[in-house]
Amino acid sequence: MIAHRSPDHNGPLTWLGNFPVYVSTVVAALHGLALIFSALALAAGSEGLLQSLMFSSASVAREGWLWQLFTYAFIHTPPYWVFLLELYMLVVFGREIESYLGRAAFIKLYLLLLLAPSVLLGLCEFAGWHTIYAGSSSLHFGVFVAFVLIYPTAEIFFTIQAKWIALALLAINSLQCLALSNYEALAVLAIDCIAACAYIGFQQGRFTIRLPERAPKPRPAPRPKDRQSPELEGGDDIDTIDPILEKISRSGLGSLTPHERGRLEKARAHLIAKDGRS
Repeated sequence: MIAHRSPDHNGPLTWLGNFPVYVSTVVAALHGLALIFSALALAAGSEGLLQSLMFSSASVAREGWLWQLFTYAFIHTPPYWVFLLELYMLVVFGREIESYLGRAAFIKLYLLLLLAPSVLLGLCEFAGWHTIYAGSSSLHFGVFVAFVLIYPTAEIFFTIQAKWIALALLAINSLQCLALSNYEALAVLAIDCIAACAYIGFQQGRFTIRLPERAPKPRPAPRPKDRQSPELEGGDDIDTIDPILEKISRSGLGSLTPHERGRLEKARAHLIAKDGRS
């Protein structure tokens, strides 16, 4: 269907004649077997067996029936024509996702879409919201949403772009859940759509968190050194101590700083040494 492929994509698991078999194909076959099992159980009056496999937040949170976190999606009830649409979404769009992201990434996506609703609804049991749910319609709609996020302008169904079909189906499903007051199904649909958006976003680097670069701290300007008269060395002229002598004449010898006293002593030693050489 789609020509573009990721350079690190995985090919099919095997081939049945000219038909490629992907992980999504195997999962679709498992759902087909689960459909047959569910139909036979209903025909035999084994509703109790199916109920033990459906998701019940009370059974998971209170009794520890953790298998229901997985098995709820493999319980299929009439009408079965909806299941055919699910299989189409899984086989066709799942194959494209698997080819684009790779086999391992597709398996992680499917497990995320499978577990995210049941885990979150199980936690809601502790908040007093008791839920019961079965089926895979929202799960496979999440697969379609993931496809749309990768190929939003792909033309399917009479050249209509995938993104518009996804929005239309999301609106119809949401309105149907609201009309029937089926808030569990609405919550599962919302969770799977959010999970698909988050996973594809991270896979494509849309949600990469970049910390703002810190501007380098300005270095403090060097403190100006106190302006002082240059140190008197052996070759300095005696006139350089004139300011010190003027200060003594104005304020007396006691007004000199230790530094000025040192310079005065150096000048005195220099004069004595100079007189000794002459």
